[in-house]
Amino acid sequence: MSLKLYGKNAVVEALKAGKSIEKVYLQFGKFFEPEFLNLLKEREVNYQWAKKSQLKKLAGTEKHQGIVALLSPINYSTPEELFSETISKNSFFVALDGITEPQNLGTIARTVESFGGVGLLLPKKGGAPLNEVALKASSGALFHLKVARVESLEGALKQFSSLGGSIYAVETGGKDIREVEFKKPLCLVLGSEGRGIGRELLSLSSEIATIPTTGKTPSLNVSASCAIAVWEVFRR
Repeated sequence: MSLKLYGKNAVVEALKAGKSIEKVYLQFGKFFEPEFLNLLKEREVNYQWAKKSQLKKLAGTEKHQGIVALLSPINYSTPEELFSETISKNSFFVALDGITEPQNLGTIARTVESFGGVGLLLPKKGGAPLNEVALKASSGALFHLKVARVESLEGALKQFSSLGGSIYAVETGGKDIREVEFKKPLCLVLGSEGRGIGRELLSLSSEIATIPTTGKTPSLNVSASCAIAVWEVFRR
């Protein structure tokens, strides 16, 4: 489960120790030294301003000194480690574009691990937090996967492609997924139900794989789409 730290000194020491921090919440209206804010930026830690009452609820105490940090329950891998293992095992990983619900993140992780995938590629900004909700939904699968966070999914996937990896977008308007010839090592890219996959990532894809449906609902939940796509890769 994710660990909560509060108080500036505790957070600074965690940063110095190289701990993976999901997010830092700072009390709105409270002064923080520029050196501390610069440290968060240097370590590429997401932070946001919050009300004092919100911090009290997060920390479970009023003695939070205006700062609460959520530590990741796992240690992140580098994208190079994720790509290297995917290639050496001739396997696959999943990249998530704009997936903000930790429940979906956890369910997707469980699917990837169940069918022999190597891990997940996530954006540092605009993605779901890897918290206790995600961990519980994964049924512990997140402990067995390589999870990498990157500034740019586009840049990272260009690197994977240059190493010989194939990229497939799971999105509407493409080829019937049952007819797609998946070539490993590969990455499956999935986007949010509302916005879908970004144009830049679509342009990098070897093919757009579309899951055909006959019902009246407009689309599948992203975790359901992932399960179908991963099964198609696995059964080949």
